[in-house]
Amino acid sequence: MTDPEPWITVAELPPGLDGEILSLQLTARGVAHRIEGSGERRLLRVARREDIPTVLLVLREYGQRVATAPPGLAAQARAVPMVVAVLLLGLAGALLVSFAPYLVPSLTFQDFTLLGSGELRLESPGAAFARGEYWRLLTPAFLHFGIFHIVFNALWIWEFGRRVEVLVGHGNFLVIFLATAIGANVGQYLWQPDSLFGGLSGVVYGLLGYIWVRHRLAPHPLLRLPPGIAPLMLAWLLLCLVGVVDWFIRGGVANGAHVTGLLIGAAFGALAGVSARSRA
Repeated sequence: MTDPEPWITVAELPPGLDGEILSLQLTARGVAHRIEGSGERRLLRVARREDIPTVLLVLREYGQRVATAPPGLAAQARAVPMVVAVLLLGLAGALLVSFAPYLVPSLTFQDFTLLGSGELRLESPGAAFARGEYWRLLTPAFLHFGIFHIVFNALWIWEFGRRVEVLVGHGNFLVIFLATAIGANVGQYLWQPDSLFGGLSGVVYGLLGYIWVRHRLAPHPLLRLPPGIAPLMLAWLLLCLVGVVDWFIRGGVANGAHVTGLLIGAAFGALAGVSARSRA
């Protein structure tokens, strides 16, 4: 991930201005930019001189409207098309599980058949991959089993994912998503072979790992989470690992996906953070 050069300073942002909302506004308009500094001194810089009039227009609009109200949901969605696509695929997976369960075996990590006794007969992943069904490495991430499952994951994908996509760009976000989704699925299979699993929670923890490590190495306003979010998510992970959550959630928790996703996301965050610090 390389930054365009040179960066042109356009304005010094006042202390009360929300840099995250401003960044979303600029990204929605296709302006390559960065906000440097913290506290009372933050500089807004752009990569292309021809974007300066757009930036000045957004700053004027920000002063008139955005300071009192956040951008609409549609404007935020336009800034993060990859996040929106992931959410729509997750919703599609949840609907498929509920209304077309006969399609589920073709999308799980392991093909399976339901026996008359109610037990599952699981096929080896190698057999499916030998038939060229490599989509199974990814598609379990979109399968969700119940309303709580999809709502929980969707809220965190939106909270974490839009921050990362705005910061790194659509293509880089897609790379991070694919790596964490596929890695989490493989990790869950290795953690607990011959079990059905699905959901975007491995990606959720991957994005958390990216934000947490990247922000510690090279702080950025977009990655500043509300206080308590990271400790809450890590506490939930610990409760899942020790088995407490299994008492309340039918079918158990994909601990392997959570841990693997977190580690992969943290690795991406470390690489990005070291790269950002070397350019500072």
